[in-house]
Amino acid sequence: MKKRTLVRLVATSCAVVLSCSLLHAGVLPGGSEEAVSYAKGKNSKTVATVSTATDPVVLTGAVIQGGNVVVSAQSPAPPAADDGLYHLLAQNVYENGALGKEVAQAGVGASANFSFPLAKNSANSNLFKKFTVCVKRGGVLVPVSSSRYLTNPEVTATHTAPRAVAGKKGLLPAAELLSGNSLKQLGVKQSIYNVLLGSICSQGGIPYTYNGKTYQFSSGMIAQLDYAFSRMNAQGIQVTAVLLANPGDPSIVHPLSRGGPAPYYAFNTAEPAGVEKLQAVASFLAQRYSGAHGRVDNWIVGNELNARGDWHFMNTGDLGIFTGEYARAFRIFYNGIRSENANARVYMCIDQQWARASSPKYFSGVSFLSLFNDMMTAEGNIDWHVAMHPYNVPLYSPMAWNNGKYAQHSQATPYITIQNIEVLTDYLSQPRLLAPNGQVRSVLLSEVGYTSLQGEPLQAASLIYAYKQAEANSHVDGIIFSREMDAPSEIAQGLANGICGVGGAHKQSYAYFQFMDTPEAGTYINNASAIIGADLNSLLIRR
Repeated sequence: MKKRTLVRLVATSCAVVLSCSLLHAGVLPGGSEEAVSYAKGKNSKTVATVSTATDPVVLTGAVIQGGNVVVSAQSPAPPAADDGLYHLLAQNVYENGALGKEVAQAGVGASANFSFPLAKNSANSNLFKKFTVCVKRGGVLVPVSSSRYLTNPEVTATHTAPRAVAGKKGLLPAAELLSGNSLKQLGVKQSIYNVLLGSICSQGGIPYTYNGKTYQFSSGMIAQLDYAFSRMNAQGIQVTAVLLANPGDPSIVHPLSRGGPAPYYAFNTAEPAGVEKLQAVASFLAQRYSGAHGRVDNWIVGNELNARGDWHFMNTGDLGIFTGEYARAFRIFYNGIRSENANARVYMCIDQQWARASSPKYFSGVSFLSLFNDMMTAEGNIDWHVAMHPYNVPLYSPMAWNNGKYAQHSQATPYITIQNIEVLTDYLSQPRLLAPNGQVRSVLLSEVGYTSLQGEPLQAASLIYAYKQAEANSHVDGIIFSREMDAPSEIAQGLANGICGVGGAHKQSYAYFQFMDTPEAGTYINNASAIIGADLNSLLIRR
């Protein structure tokens, strides 16, 4: 789904990296006038509530225990309260301050624990809520803590089957070839498929009751997904699904995104009806694709988020507003998916633009990733992962091993391609970015491809080089090549990335892909080395 702007090298302004304290205070420098106006209105629904050094109460946990939610808090200097009580509010993702429903109380003190029903899949469900401590002063509730979300929704899941881990080699399938066994013959271990939520939510045929309300989902769209996922599973393939807000149902599209000039929009985290529908569709999809109708192990929430002008449109140039809204959407999908399938992984997604200066349509990947991590950590660290598209620069370059000045082996690199993929995994190895279990988060190279228009040998060598580079990095859990068959719309722009031509004829890269992870790989590595003009193995960077 790479935007086919072939060179994407122009930068116009520096990235705006907002501090947590500014966000907490509602100070949102930069960005469009419309976005800032929206943030200040509607109960400041777009402003993130994150920890600051001035919070007198610190929430240290929010977990599910049995059928209850248990929230723990500490306060070295307990705040004054008219009634001597802490009041715990359960808030929707769009609520801040003292908005929300009171769910528990505890005496003001140096520590406190609150326990109340989870009530999953009911009108009173707390599965998707965030929790904030308030005290009464002058008869009104005043927040005295940051907010915290549940961090272990997986304990409620009924689907706990092991993940279908078979290998790193992946391919975007040609829909017209799914009825055959070409993917199995190629030895494909992973594949990817788009899930168009706007289309699913705008039609009917499948009723689904969730949290006390009944929704209608498109029977036609779901039948397509049933078939695709089942066919891939039948060939021994682990499936990744990309969740996208395409036009179709405006209620799931963010108010700052509606009518925008991009194919996919930001998710609606600002309005009750949209939030509730996203909760329902997340639960529905995770439940359905955990067994009988096909199995999805990996879910990617959105596409190339930092390229927000092209692939996750929101009418704001403000990194804080944009990232805050996405973080809330991610919580919705994470809790909805993991509460149904305990072993599913949920990924955010960035493109290859790393430390290059941001522009009106793009944020740098590192700025977005850093702020997303800070927001997630502040409100309860969870097991999120990173999908990344390490395309060549420019996109039509056929040589994966040679991206020149654009792919540097340092955190200052403007781009991350497969040539310097260790920059991403090194970044994620920092203590502040580790997963809750202390491990480096999974990296899935969910889309990358190389054109054959400058010669099939160069494409073939690039594929096997890219695969071996991914194989050499222990933090990379898969590389999914785009694509099985050329797309005419891409060929017109200089990109013939398929291992088959439009009519299905095999290119030279077909055999390279087929055998790159087999005992016969040595022959193809040697051939690739001759094409490259250097020992391929000597070019690999191991992590």
